[in-house]
Amino acid sequence: MIFECPSGHICFSKDELTICGMRGCNKQIDMLSPDDIKWFYKINKNGLCITRTDLHMIIEDPNMPNDVKKQIQKVFTNIP
Repeated sequence: MIFECPSGHICFSKDELTICGMRGCNKQIDMLSPDDIKWFYKINKNGLCITRTDLHMIIEDPNMPNDVKKQIQKVFTNIP
C-alpha cells in the first residue's frame, strides 16, 4: 500500500499504517493507493519511506525495474 503524511513522506508498506513510517516522523498518514509494490521489500522487509520530492529518483534510477517505475507513475502522475 502507498501512504503519505502531511510532511510529504511517502511510505510503501504491506501493513496498514496509521502513523508515518519515516524515522522521527510521528504524524498521521493517509492511504494514497491500495497497490503494493513488492520490489521495495527487497530493500527493507517492512517497506520503504521516501520524501515526495525525491520520488523522481526512483524513475531516473537505471537499476530500478520498469514495472516499479510504471506503478509509481500510475499513482504519482505528475512525475516525469
